[in-house]
Amino acid sequence: MRKGRSALPSKTTQTTITRLYPLFLMLLPIIFSVIVFFGYSQTKLLYYQNEVRTMDRQLNSVFQILSLFDKRVKDNSITRTEAQESAKKLLAGTRLPDGNRSTNDVELTLSSGDAFIVFNSQGNLLVHPHLEGQNMFQLSDADGRTLVREVLHKGKTVITYPSLDPTTETRDTKIAVVRYFPEWDWHVSLTTAESDFYHQLSLLKSLLVILVLGSYLITAFLFYNTKRKDKALLSSTLRGQQLAETNQGILKTLAVALEERDSYTSGHSQRVAFYMRVIGQSMNLDEKTLDTMYTGGLLHDIGKIGIEDSILLKPGRLTDEEYEIIRSHPIRGEALLKRLYADAGRQNSAEIDAILCITRHHHERYDGKGYPDQLAGEEIPLLARVAAVADSFDAMTSSRAYRKGLSYSKACDEIIRNAGTQFCPEVVAAFFQCMTEETFFHAHHISRVTEMIDRIHDKNGMPYIHRVSS
Repeated sequence: MRKGRSALPSKTTQTTITRLYPLFLMLLPIIFSVIVFFGYSQTKLLYYQNEVRTMDRQLNSVFQILSLFDKRVKDNSITRTEAQESAKKLLAGTRLPDGNRSTNDVELTLSSGDAFIVFNSQGNLLVHPHLEGQNMFQLSDADGRTLVREVLHKGKTVITYPSLDPTTETRDTKIAVVRYFPEWDWHVSLTTAESDFYHQLSLLKSLLVILVLGSYLITAFLFYNTKRKDKALLSSTLRGQQLAETNQGILKTLAVALEERDSYTSGHSQRVAFYMRVIGQSMNLDEKTLDTMYTGGLLHDIGKIGIEDSILLKPGRLTDEEYEIIRSHPIRGEALLKRLYADAGRQNSAEIDAILCITRHHHERYDGKGYPDQLAGEEIPLLARVAAVADSFDAMTSSRAYRKGLSYSKACDEIIRNAGTQFCPEVVAAFFQCMTEETFFHAHHISRVTEMIDRIHDKNGMPYIHRVSS
């Protein structure tokens, strides 16, 4: 509990993390979308390259057949016209009386949407399902207008181009792979509709779109749930703080009420709290711990609130039974505080535990002969060891009905004499570093909690004990 770097995150750090979390939630689906987009783009590129290679392999098979036909021409087995007509039928099916080709009897295995288009270097369509015999350069807006220019003028072999289906008057985008057969001046193009080309990839695209939309929906839910929990936590924290403040007020009121029962001990808890804070400051404890010690000092004797006046205020010697009742006040006090602090927020659990330790163990002795648990040495919590010195010092210097209080110097002698037996030597050393007659004088002018608070802070808000103990 000495001053130093805290192992726990600071309140500012926790607040920053809390504020950044919604921003992180909003960025998460965006980052996911970017990753999906680039991943899909790379997948699409690889898929495109693979499908083009597949179409190119199909053209290799076609060129092997064309080479066989051309070989028969050169062997004079058939005429070139016969060879070309056989090749056309093989590629596009039988030509019907209306000039169209019947794709139903194409002898080659083609995927859905695939077709062969053949044109020569003048742009004349030599093979086409619907436009055979026409010149592609003269077609105003029909299938292949861009294809022939990309091939003949630019020398491209893989082309994506717009197309108009003359039978349905619908526009589409096609992908073509073209190779040249110089023996016949044929530019052979295997074409497919872009929708068919990317058919399998479109299923992946749909799945990725669903995943991206799902990530936005999940993020929206998490964002809403986070905001709702933040509001609930804030409300709970405020209620906990209000309850803790209310309980703290009740406890301090009880402490004052307890002392009002006995004029001889009036102000005892306030002085003990003051002494504890002075000693704790001398031991370089942090401000939060000093505040906790002060509250623990105010409440250390709260267990006496339930003890009858006939025992608590008895001027004569106590019987053994009455003495045991008095000795029970640390346990009674701890039980009372546990009930009153039961609903306090978890964030205050360390402070509450420290106050409970002070209340239960302020009568333990360093040699293990104290009560209620006979703890010894370092087994006794440090704050309880501080409380033992502060409580004993004020008890010795306060007058009772049956005796007069000791002077400041004689009480100090008793503290020194009992160091190592009743009191912790470390705490005793700190006590003598800070305790002066001026400090003692101010402590004995304290009779109310509000007076105590006023006295330990000057007009600038600085602790009074800084000036007293310096």
